[in-house]
Amino acid sequence: MNDYYGSVPLEEYEQILANREYWDNISGEWGMCSKLEDKLVRLGIFVQRGGDLNRVIALYAEGRAYTCRVTIQHCIERYLEALAKKHIQNLTLRLYKLEKEEAVKLLSEMLKASIGVDFRYDKYTSRQVSFGVLDTGRLNAEEILSVIEQEHRQTHPNESIEEVRKRAHTWIVDSWW
Repeated sequence: MNDYYGSVPLEEYEQILANREYWDNISGEWGMCSKLEDKLVRLGIFVQRGGDLNRVIALYAEGRAYTCRVTIQHCIERYLEALAKKHIQNLTLRLYKLEKEEAVKLLSEMLKASIGVDFRYDKYTSRQVSFGVLDTGRLNAEEILSVIEQEHRQTHPNESIEEVRKRAHTWIVDSWW
């Protein structure tokens, strides 16, 4: 991953990320174009530069068939699992309790904390080049999720068990987008 994505205007970068390769894990593009780690680095650089993942996902979902939109949630879950590397207890069950904006916020915050920069010398151009790298060693995924869960409880103090069940059902069966 070279510094090309760091030099692309944010609006153009947004369009690059709003495709099936990032949000449809059952399409042929999912594993064919990039490795999961490369996708996480690209998404992380975008978020670190001030990009909005909710907007990117909405761009992807707009006008797509239901079957394409439902895979977004599975991709978010897969990205979170890859970043957390099992350091979050009961991740899947806890995700069911979050609203879509909260789940995307969780992914954004984890990406911000997981992307570093590696500088290398390019012998062909005789200059230093920066590369985005995935570094989850400093990531405290449990703490990030706990903060989002606490904010949710403060925002929805009277939320019923039925409301949580409906949201869990949406995660499992229906599409948010």
